[in-house]
Amino acid sequence: MRLFMVRHGETAWNREGRLQGQRDIPLDETGLRQAELTAGRFRGFPLDAVLSSPLRRAEATGRRIFEAAECESFVTDPGFMEIHHGDWEGMTVREIAQKDASLLEEWHSCPERVRMPGPGGETLADVQRRAVSALDRAMPNSGKDALLVTHGAVLKVLICHFLDVPLSYYWRLRIPNCGVSCVEFRDGMPRVALLSDVGHLREGRGNFLS
Repeated sequence: MRLFMVRHGETAWNREGRLQGQRDIPLDETGLRQAELTAGRFRGFPLDAVLSSPLRRAEATGRRIFEAAECESFVTDPGFMEIHHGDWEGMTVREIAQKDASLLEEWHSCPERVRMPGPGGETLADVQRRAVSALDRAMPNSGKDALLVTHGAVLKVLICHFLDVPLSYYWRLRIPNCGVSCVEFRDGMPRVALLSDVGHLREGRGNFLS
């Protein structure tokens, strides 16, 4: 069994460098195009289910993949939502540096120690717990391949979980918009077989059935 994992397409706030967190920002024109190209990579591919964050940027990306794949089940779960950045949501890094320089420095050096400031702010451990729980709820039991569309922080903490590495590795992972990763499950052990591949966005690469 394989779990494919895809980050949503680009938004205007991605372009502006604004922390989106759980703000429900839609895909922009580039993001819609990225979603279509990613859907093309899974066209006709047999998937037991497409799982998604309910935030629009993820759900819109997931719906396009769902419509292209050979798949009958589309499931959203709030456990796959992006990290809640608290008071930082909607701000650029430059703006945050002017307001919370010491906390921002700790976030970039020791992210596993930081709780996002303000109401609703989460830690990476919070995100990892709810994302893993959501996978346990939503993953089909058929043993067939599934696909998850979610957000950058969620993907990073899930990859740390599958690799059994600490959350201090967070910044060692780069997850571009519509990057495709894949985890294989054999004998109960997860193996990361593909990480943040974006070849389909640059080269018009054929789909996984090619």
